[in-house]
Amino acid sequence: MKIAVIIGRSLLGLIYVLFGLSFFFHFIKIPAMPLAGREFQGALLKSGYFFQFLKITEITCGAFLLINRYTAFFLVIISPVTLNIFLFHVFLSPPGLTFVIMMLAINLFLGYAYRKYYHSVFTSVPLV
Repeated sequence: MKIAVIIGRSLLGLIYVLFGLSFFFHFIKIPAMPLAGREFQGALLKSGYFFQFLKITEITCGAFLLINRYTAFFLVIISPVTLNIFLFHVFLSPPGLTFVIMMLAINLFLGYAYRKYYHSVFTSVPLV
């Protein structure tokens, strides 16, 4: 299990760092997507801040996953991003869904692997 966690953590971190940096430096060619996906992505780009914030978050979380520091925390931060990427591909742009399902599976596996760090978050009555 330890080897699987290291591989999953490294793979997810690498994916987020590479795709985050590619937004700024354009070294990964993104294939054309259906009209609904392009319109949604265009609206987010027009906001002027959303994608920059998202990609910086992806790069930061991916880097911390790669160096294995604060991993449980950064998995919590990146999980909603992974879920939104998955939902985007399910509803607006089905091409690439296989890759995103793999990302979601790795994220869920890592969440399970680091579950002992989340026990205090799920207490019904916190001790103050």
